[in-house]
Amino acid sequence: MHKKTLSIFISALAAAAAFAGNSYFGGTSDKDALKYKVGEPMKFSITYYNDKGEVVEGQKLKWFCDGDDGKKSSGEAVSAKTPLVITTSASRPGFTHVVVTPVDDAGKQTVNSDKYEGGAGAEIEKLTQSAPEPEDFDEFWKKQLKALAQVPMNAKVKPVESKDPSLNVFELTLDCVGKPAKAYLTIPKNAAKKSLPIAMYVHGYGVGRIAPVYGKGVISLTVARHSYELGQNDEYYKQQKKLLEGFGMRAKDNASPEDNYFKFMILRDLRALQYAKSLPEWNGKTITVQGGSMGGFQSIFVAALDRSVTLCRPNVPWMCNLNGKAAGYLDARFRPEYLPTVNYFDSVNAIKRVRCPVEINARLGDYVCPPSGISILYNNCSAPVKLTFEQNGTHGYSSISKNTQVYKISK
Repeated sequence: MHKKTLSIFISALAAAAAFAGNSYFGGTSDKDALKYKVGEPMKFSITYYNDKGEVVEGQKLKWFCDGDDGKKSSGEAVSAKTPLVITTSASRPGFTHVVVTPVDDAGKQTVNSDKYEGGAGAEIEKLTQSAPEPEDFDEFWKKQLKALAQVPMNAKVKPVESKDPSLNVFELTLDCVGKPAKAYLTIPKNAAKKSLPIAMYVHGYGVGRIAPVYGKGVISLTVARHSYELGQNDEYYKQQKKLLEGFGMRAKDNASPEDNYFKFMILRDLRALQYAKSLPEWNGKTITVQGGSMGGFQSIFVAALDRSVTLCRPNVPWMCNLNGKAAGYLDARFRPEYLPTVNYFDSVNAIKRVRCPVEINARLGDYVCPPSGISILYNNCSAPVKLTFEQNGTHGYSSISKNTQVYKISK
């Protein structure tokens, strides 16, 4: 099951990346897409453009709508200068999902074309998590932090070639609970003591090479998802991919939260940050942690568990409201098999512990990280928080460069 799901997920990302120079859609809703009321009509006006930005006429289109309320509709149309108008609504608090696809006579998506994938929300401030957090959530993570503190860091710091002559780059190997943490650290040469902030980067789901981040005027820390060697050849990572296939996703591996792969990943992140904080060049006050997808999930947990983080910036964050399907929300296309034990790793629980400002970026057509879960993440956050939703974007594709609508809320 998960091998197939992961394959679909990776293929979708690759296909999305190819859309950059293709025909594409522009679309608007008749009001702010985050501010509809339950039962209120949601009207989408959608236009199809070629790669030169000209309206395409005469292209066959298929569309469908579904939503967190279970309602579905579909139809066919032909592109024209007059926008295609699709009207739907939500019968309960939640999101609608609208997809428009250019198709050939066989009903398949046309070559070199994008699809429109967006939506809107109704009374999203009322959305709540589908499963209660574990009663011992805090005790569980305190236990993990205590275990981490009992492992000496034994830092191995290896200088590596830098692409920027003004920066020193180091490969880190740091003992941790379980396997060692692996990371790259980049520091400006001749930096004064207590002069630099820390920028920490964590990565999305996958297995492969990471690279140093060459930041100016900052200590840049980029942490590997896995405890394997850095800077190796393609064959090495190909073998690692086989060994790590489906990591963290299978119920049989997650029967106990103590054995969960993501527990060890988060502890490796924290260990790497501990090392960066020990550097004399750190200014002692500024730490930003950021990442996309699984990196968004990691950044939330790091900020929740290390209160020295001063800004958390999760992009399309993963692992939000993992039991959403049970409450009728449109399910995530890629998530761990649900067991109550995975709630220890649900981002909507961790976000409650974050005290620094949070900046969340997400997309209304992303059903790897569904808008319902992202909104619950926002609702659960008691720190200063900003949420930006892009219209017509999926997990691996942003149409931001094509004048798409962007919606923002904050508290």
